[in-house]
Amino acid sequence: MAVPQKTHVLTPEFRVPKSWSELSWKQLEACWQAKISYGGKPDVARAAALLAITGCEVCHKTSYDEKTAEALYYLHGKEGCLYCISPRQLSQMARQAIMWFDFPYGDPGEPPVKDKSGRVTKEARDPVRGYVGPMRDALALPEEHVTVGGTCFALPQVACNNVTWQQYRSLQAIAQQLFQEGITEAQVIGLQSQFLAHCLVPPKESEPTADRFQPRYTYTYNKERAEETIPFWKERLAKDKAQSHSVKVQCLFHICFQCYQTAVTYYAQAYPLLFAGGDKNDAMRDALQGEVGTINSIMKYQGYNDPQQVYDTDLPIIFDTLNTMTKEAKEIEKMNAKIKKK
Repeated sequence: MAVPQKTHVLTPEFRVPKSWSELSWKQLEACWQAKISYGGKPDVARAAALLAITGCEVCHKTSYDEKTAEALYYLHGKEGCLYCISPRQLSQMARQAIMWFDFPYGDPGEPPVKDKSGRVTKEARDPVRGYVGPMRDALALPEEHVTVGGTCFALPQVACNNVTWQQYRSLQAIAQQLFQEGITEAQVIGLQSQFLAHCLVPPKESEPTADRFQPRYTYTYNKERAEETIPFWKERLAKDKAQSHSVKVQCLFHICFQCYQTAVTYYAQAYPLLFAGGDKNDAMRDALQGEVGTINSIMKYQGYNDPQQVYDTDLPIIFDTLNTMTKEAKEIEKMNAKIKKK
């Protein structure tokens, strides 16, 4: 039987996602599996991700190309098609087809445009800069819940819109520790288990509905309950390490961490006044950095009676409030400066 000598994977039977947010949960898991498995070999990781996304499988090595002496492989596609391709060709295709794979927000930026003389006519654009809207939707998880060990957990949604202020502060403290120098493998697993425990919220209780066989579950973050689930995640991460071929929970951690990082970058772009260093004596900067200052400021502004009301408020609402307060404070500063000049 003659094997079709196709050397381009981007054929009509394939639909290659254009960003992280277009991936299904299975594809998302496969991409992070490739990143984890081939972390030090980006070309291999990219090729493995492309094969997983398109549903292609390597059947076997066929022969060698007479001109280039490269090994050739059969790829079996979802539609029953066969492809003959070299590793170099597959690597090139993967680099072109899923450029977003190397960039967490799916935006590789743009290179500078030059004329014939080499003069730059259009400056280069860094990834995500100026793209706040689309970035907010980057890595929008395709599922709302995930089941691990028979327990259902709520996943963080677009830009962590379902993450509370208290939950965000816990994740913030853990994330910073993950980048310490000289951190041991045991410490990494410990921090990853903490992150998962505070990021993924188990159902609080079931509420009866008209159909008693389909109860409605509520997912409410509770810091104490999150701490109780740390051993659960640590045990499963340890199993992942022992069984290197199966890293489901490890993948889940990376997916959740990337979702958190995406949200952090989005908020820094959306509310530059809150995250732009600023004056060391700036009261709003202190409020954002300090827990007590933030809680007190928001309680006064929103008219809350209990600090827990602030802790239970969703992250975007807190940032919107702080952003409004910051703008008002800046306007007052400008007015005072004008009055002094007069």
